Amino acid sequence: MKTGILRELGLSDNEIKIYVYLLKSSTVTAYDISQKTGIYRVHVYDKLEKLMDKGLVTSLYQGPKKFFQATAPEKIKHYIDEKKKKLEEQETAVNELIPDLEAMMAAPKEDTKIEIFRGKEGLKYFLKDVIKSKQEILILSIEEQKFEEAIPIFMKQYFRDLKKEKIKERVIAMKREGVFLFDKEAAPTTQYRFLEGEQFNPTNTMIYGKKVVLIIWGNPITVVMIEHEGTAKTYRNHFEQLWKIADKSFKK
Repeated sequence: MKTGILRELGLSDNEIKIYVYLLKSSTVTAYDISQKTGIYRVHVYDKLEKLMDKGLVTSLYQGPKKFFQATAPEKIKHYIDEKKKKLEEQETAVNELIPDLEAMMAAPKEDTKIEIFRGKEGLKYFLKDVIKSKQEILILSIEEQKFEEAIPIFMKQYFRDLKKEKIKERVIAMKREGVFLFDKEAAPTTQYRFLEGEQFNPTNTMIYGKKVVLIIWGNPITVVMIEHEGTAKTYRNHFEQLWKIADKSFKK
């Protein structure tokens, strides 16, 4: 069977191997999958989680044991539709971002500094810079769960340092079902407010000091750090306007 198209859709070789095995099987345990595919069980669980996120695998309990099975192959079309929707959202975000980037390019170069980081280390570098600045950070369209999944241990250290340095975070998050938020115990200096999705740019944007940071959750993760006082002021003013109209609470 030709599985190259599945790889082009973003499935890893091990995800494809597990998915194909499940299509040929009924309901099986992670142990069975490991035995039949030769993939270490710890990796099997990781790949199963990713396949479930894609809607290609589901799980159920039979007694105390957890079993897995492939969903109908038709779900692959649903997965493609979701990828299309995500690409459309990214295209919209990029179109809205381009005028700002072009304005920065036209600005005197001695006043503007732009750095681009890729991967998880880029996230860590930016968060360390927040702590180093010791200034309040304003956050728009946050993807808290993506931070938690990418750098879970570092996020604990980050919130510990925010508390230690008494640095405040103000976050405007999107009202949506199942929105992930760090709890008060983990993030005591963080305040949340909420807006409907169509009320702000979906690009993850952080403002602190003279810096604006944009995060693109692609592969790899890309962090764009812009240091320009005028740009930071513009973004800060926009944030404050949204903060005034945002709801102080939101029931998930």
